[in-house]
Amino acid sequence: MFEEIDSILLKNSDGKKKIYRNPTIKDLPKFKYIEKIFRESMRIYPPVWSIGRLVEEDYLIDKYTIPKGSSILMSQYVMHHDSRYYDNPSEFNPDRWTDEFKRHLPRFSYFPFGGGLRGCIGESFAWQEGILLIATVSSYWKLELIPNQKIRMDTGITLNPKNGIKIKSSIRSI
Repeated sequence: MFEEIDSILLKNSDGKKKIYRNPTIKDLPKFKYIEKIFRESMRIYPPVWSIGRLVEEDYLIDKYTIPKGSSILMSQYVMHHDSRYYDNPSEFNPDRWTDEFKRHLPRFSYFPFGGGLRGCIGESFAWQEGILLIATVSSYWKLELIPNQKIRMDTGITLNPKNGIKIKSSIRSI
């Protein structure tokens, strides 16, 4: 990630300090690895971890009928941690997101922003904002998890770390 940031945003270096320009929307296609990091983060911890739908008409799936008026709950979190689609699903691995891997994923095995007619209207903005934010912060800072912490999730309407996440921040140097 840092190599990618340096190759795209580094303006100059005097041997002691690196000077970066701010990323812009034009840089988005260049941030291939940062996109993978963001994609993998959204897989492991989708902000909205489940979605509900009301069945408007009887719906047949294989030999089962879901009756009109039923409520259905679909969980991005459960799908994104399914070993049928993701090897070592609990492991953070941005490198899994090759073009081939994305092409072979079944529809709705990855849907951090929902999907279909009721997909999140802000999805494209969130991708832009997330990638640019990671690039901006990581230009100057290195963030590391404090070791041995137990991260537990609070499953309200959105998925949040129950007691926060402790990190150590340090200024990136040459």
